[in-house]
Amino acid sequence: MWLLAIYFAFSLVLSAPLTALAGEVSDSFSRGVKAANTSDYKNALKHFLQARKQGLEKPALDYNLGVAYYRLGRYSEAHKTFTRLVKTPKFTHLAYFNLGLIANKTGDERSANDWFLRAYHNTTDHNLKALSAKALKRLGIDVKKIPTMKKWSGFVTANVGYDSNVKQANEDLVGVVGESDNSFEVMGVGNYWLRGGREEGVRLSFSADVQKYQTLDNDDFSQLHLGLSRFGRLGNWSMRFTGSWHESYLGGNNYQRIFSGEARGRRGLGKNKYLRLRYRLNYITATDTVFEALDGWRHQLRAGIQVSKVKHRFKGYYQLELNGRNDRNDRNDRNDRDSGTRFTSFSPTRHAVRTISSLRLSTRWKARLDARYRYSAYNDPSDITGIGAISRVDKQIRLGARLGHSFTRQWEIEGRYNYYDNRSNIDAYSYERSVISLGINHFF
Repeated sequence: MWLLAIYFAFSLVLSAPLTALAGEVSDSFSRGVKAANTSDYKNALKHFLQARKQGLEKPALDYNLGVAYYRLGRYSEAHKTFTRLVKTPKFTHLAYFNLGLIANKTGDERSANDWFLRAYHNTTDHNLKALSAKALKRLGIDVKKIPTMKKWSGFVTANVGYDSNVKQANEDLVGVVGESDNSFEVMGVGNYWLRGGREEGVRLSFSADVQKYQTLDNDDFSQLHLGLSRFGRLGNWSMRFTGSWHESYLGGNNYQRIFSGEARGRRGLGKNKYLRLRYRLNYITATDTVFEALDGWRHQLRAGIQVSKVKHRFKGYYQLELNGRNDRNDRNDRNDRDSGTRFTSFSPTRHAVRTISSLRLSTRWKARLDARYRYSAYNDPSDITGIGAISRVDKQIRLGARLGHSFTRQWEIEGRYNYYDNRSNIDAYSYERSVISLGINHFF
């Protein structure tokens, strides 16, 4: 029983020796312990708070406060108390366990799993390890079947595809190519845990992607990526902080470098629902002068909801993107357009809404449906030949579908289809595009 588990964890602290408790402080704490032993948690809490007010600052007091808050159904206060105790080595693993109890009680099953696993894997106390295993079993997890965490993970994919309207690497800069072509793509992604795991750890990530077209060699695209992420918790949030470096190549030539900083947070809302937030900052540098208009900053702020079930997962989010690019001005004088200056804005403010549904059709088959609407309004008017100064506005719909079949845990064949419909008040940027691909994926 959960109550039995709580009582056992509580008793571990009650039996711990308490020193440097004198006078009224000791009396208040002792009264709180006696009240808790008779399940009178209302009075226990009163005495513990009184002991704190009188100056007692001991981890043992915090722990008993947390248990009293829990038994009175004050889960938010209990969570804050046990979170503070995580940093106290003597109580760290007990705090993990009790944070799992709180997450389970509030309906956040995923966080409960995470906390119980942390207690199970890190404690050297046999009783607490047994309690953690029992709690995980009640949530459907058999610790005997949990594989040892791998230092390395990732995947490699190779696919062939058809693009009905090949576009170069940055649609803002070059507009529409207007030709179709076949392509071959190889991509690899690797992750290596330098320390810990997703609950608290540091991970190195790297990837490489090469796409070759059959006839349009100038549109061959490749990229390299290296990132370092710190995983941890901040109160009720699971957090990830990442710094990364990114190189992009077009037609075999390096054209763009991006340095990024990113913060992600996930908070359980109960019943397998999660609030997800992300902020990403990019500093973009053109390594080829042809693309120097792309130099500058890009901010992306995202907020969304995720609902996870056994056979499907749904994600929906809104994203705001702000750009402050170098833009392009042939005469470096943005105010002198009457003298022949040609100014083009590459700094859009974008609003996007996206939904993603991942479906487990059977033990071997899975599918994913993806839909996005994006509205882009450019910050300054551009000088367009035959039109004059006009502020570009784009409205884009993107639809996607994937269907995958697994042969083993490591091998999968997957088909993809993506459709783009971009409508712009500047004709050169209006287009439709379909991309079809078939590939094989290997996970490790």
